[in-house]
Amino acid sequence: MLSIILLSLYDKKQLHLELNQYHNGFFDAFFKYTTFLGDGILFGVFIVLFFFIKRRMALVFAISGVLTLLLTHLFKKIIFRGLPRPIELIGADQLHLIEGVKMAHWNTFPSGHTTTAFAIFTILILYNYRNRIQYLWILLAIIAGVSRVYLSQHFWIDIFVGSVLGILIAFISMSFYNERKLSNE
Repeated sequence: MLSIILLSLYDKKQLHLELNQYHNGFFDAFFKYTTFLGDGILFGVFIVLFFFIKRRMALVFAISGVLTLLLTHLFKKIIFRGLPRPIELIGADQLHLIEGVKMAHWNTFPSGHTTTAFAIFTILILYNYRNRIQYLWILLAIIAGVSRVYLSQHFWIDIFVGSVLGILIAFISMSFYNERKLSNE
């Protein structure tokens, strides 16, 4: 709901500039490293991990990884190819940038890191739906998404759509787990 409100009140450039003014040394370091929660390599980590715990879940993560790769590639490189990222649209001189963060300039929509994080952590939420650890998973997904805006790699609309895509991918992927589970009973 917060995202919908923010996106209805501001255009993406204006919202990014508003959010970009809130920074400090702690969050510079925090988001510089927590952004890796959205790296695609995490799919591989969870595939291997669950291969030894519950093989059907390894398949879920594999399906989710492939869907995430295909959909983000379709959107970023084909449908919305060439859309400028904050550094390109706004300019480095107007942004708070973090030293050591390599800046991407194009193909901003949607955020692949956010899609990945929400796909992975939504799967973990659905897998642990009766466990309080689900609150940690949603927090980690949100942190990964917000890190992309904090680091000026994406606009808020990019992470909002990325989060929705990630959640949809997770539900689609988990449907394979539930179908196989039902057919084995």
